[in-house]
Amino acid sequence: MALTEDLNIYRSMYNLLRLLMQARNKFDKSCKYVVGDRMVDTALTCVSLIHYANEDRRKGAREEHLDKFLIEFDYLKTLIMVCRDERQFKKDSILADVFVLTADVEKQAGAWRKSAARKPESQ
Repeated sequence: MALTEDLNIYRSMYNLLRLLMQARNKFDKSCKYVVGDRMVDTALTCVSLIHYANEDRRKGAREEHLDKFLIEFDYLKTLIMVCRDERQFKKDSILADVFVLTADVEKQAGAWRKSAARKPESQ
């Protein structure tokens, strides 16, 4: 079993979290404390769900955690789009990096979910 910190999806999600925190600090006050805080909280939840999916060895637990992750991550993408549409990302380069990391995490999560559904887990 790999350490969670060694997983590519964990590193990508962690980098996305850090980028969202940096971007949120430059949001307008009206968006910073409502949408920005919720966005960062959701990203933190996603990081913890990756950890749970990697560590929990009960039968079916990995799929359960990954399903929860995918739901939370979809919500996170919605929050990112709201911030984009409200022009809260002050630099286009930050927004581009957010989209690259979002696509990377989503691709890895989908592949991990499919792989977990095919493999029997130890109890």
